[in-house]
Amino acid sequence: MKVAISTCGPTPDCMIDERLGRAYWLLVYSFEEDAWEAVDNSANRNAPSNAGYETARSLLTLGVTHVLTGEVGPKAFRFLQQAGVRVFLGASGTAAGALLAWQRGELKETESPNQVGSPFCLTGKKSEIGPRLRLGRAIDETRA
Repeated sequence: MKVAISTCGPTPDCMIDERLGRAYWLLVYSFEEDAWEAVDNSANRNAPSNAGYETARSLLTLGVTHVLTGEVGPKAFRFLQQAGVRVFLGASGTAAGALLAWQRGELKETESPNQVGSPFCLTGKKSEIGPRLRLGRAIDETRA
């Protein structure tokens, strides 16, 4: 089992970065190897769009089965969920502390994203995502 944690730095004593897609680093803890792997997330963090989705794709290539973070958007959440990766929200403090909190059952698995994401992502609630674009035309949410 491999657990990924979004962080502000490359070591387990670094603080959680609440944003999965825009996190500075991803720390992956392997229970089989009893070891941490630090992954620089700068390519995804600096992307003009789809940072969460691309970060989620990166996590799959690393063999991650669980994600601990503060926030996850709809595209990343949907991608991880479809791949069978379990997402736990509410991580805070250090990466090592978040891993311990998760092991103690203090972090709850989420069934939905807790960030709206782009206004063009069609998975958020209508009242939260603003206008949608369909066939090149903006459609007012109050009429949709």
